[in-house]
Amino acid sequence: MATLLAIKQVNRQQHSTGNPSTGNPTNDKASIKDTHRFQPPSKAVRFKDTHFYVLSACKQSWLNSEDTSSSALWLPKGLATRTQGLYYWVKQVYLSLYLLAFTLIIWLSQGKKPTSILLASGPGVDFAGYVVGKLLSIRVIQLIHGPVGKSRAVQWCLMQGHACFYLQSSMRTLLDCLEVTSLPKHFMPFTNGLDEQNLPSRHRFSATPHQVQFFWAASLLKWKGLDLLLHATAITPLNQSSSVQVCYIKPQNANLEQSKIDTTIKPIHWHHQPENLDDIRAQSDVYISTSINEPFGLSTLEALFSGLIVVIPKDGAFWDRHLKDGVHCVKYEANNAHSLSQVMSDISRDIKRFYAIAQSGKELAATYLAKECYREIVNAIKADPLQSHQQAMTAERTGEES
Repeated sequence: MATLLAIKQVNRQQHSTGNPSTGNPTNDKASIKDTHRFQPPSKAVRFKDTHFYVLSACKQSWLNSEDTSSSALWLPKGLATRTQGLYYWVKQVYLSLYLLAFTLIIWLSQGKKPTSILLASGPGVDFAGYVVGKLLSIRVIQLIHGPVGKSRAVQWCLMQGHACFYLQSSMRTLLDCLEVTSLPKHFMPFTNGLDEQNLPSRHRFSATPHQVQFFWAASLLKWKGLDLLLHATAITPLNQSSSVQVCYIKPQNANLEQSKIDTTIKPIHWHHQPENLDDIRAQSDVYISTSINEPFGLSTLEALFSGLIVVIPKDGAFWDRHLKDGVHCVKYEANNAHSLSQVMSDISRDIKRFYAIAQSGKELAATYLAKECYREIVNAIKADPLQSHQQAMTAERTGEES
């Protein structure tokens, strides 16, 4: 769970590996709580005249700066992966007390009560944030990046009337959870965007086009599809000067099945959580996504912006619906190693045929910038807390009556 507590109305710009917001500076202080144990490329929060207090289960993934201080959150291993049953509620009580203490410490030390809590995981995971918001009368702003489970706890969170921003891919599960045919007014869709101050480096194709460099970047979670990439690479007749750069994150304490690396496949070069990820991407020619039904796919957007030839599955997910095959990207049959291998072979044989596709993808990606994609979220954070509280109370009463 990532939770941001902001003192006064906040108008700022954040880059957090896919988490949003943008705006202009004010004199604010904020704190962030992050119980997510995966370690993506370093997160950073940047806003002028604002200080952020980060409480994270993965402290090393946050960058300290003049306006950001990170602290480690200790979460018992036995509770970290609990998503249901008695131990789920034990975890939520623990997190509620932890977050309450963290908030009170900031309140007492700064002399101001935080007026906003930004929850960035999902209502089931972020339940503790709603509890603290209720106890201290702090407004909540929820970001939803993936499917939402159906439970009374989640329903209670979503019907508190607080602003909820969701990716379009989450809409069906939200409707199912709330048992409605249309979402209430406090639900608003958004799309992820790139931080203008930390854009991916641009790629230039090599003067020797027969040296094709493929690029893959994700965690080792099974659904990310590393096994499919390994199979496809093993059956693809690449020339000796071509290679596949695999940048991976190994999840810690994750109660999910993970893929294993295979160093016997010679064209593959392995990079465990590389600090120079941007350089590796910029020096590659082709980005391959093997994730299935990914809610968004920030790595795909970064590769598009960088100017790589982007290869994605036909899975009906966000980028499959928003990119045109042969225009912005190249598509293969989902979960089909032979189909992916064929695409890799076609590109390696005559990569120049795909240069125009890379250019079109780059132009499209330039429209996904944070200042536009997160404008409504920023407006919600900047809104008058008293007015937001009154609107939430009205929405909550409306939900109870319905």
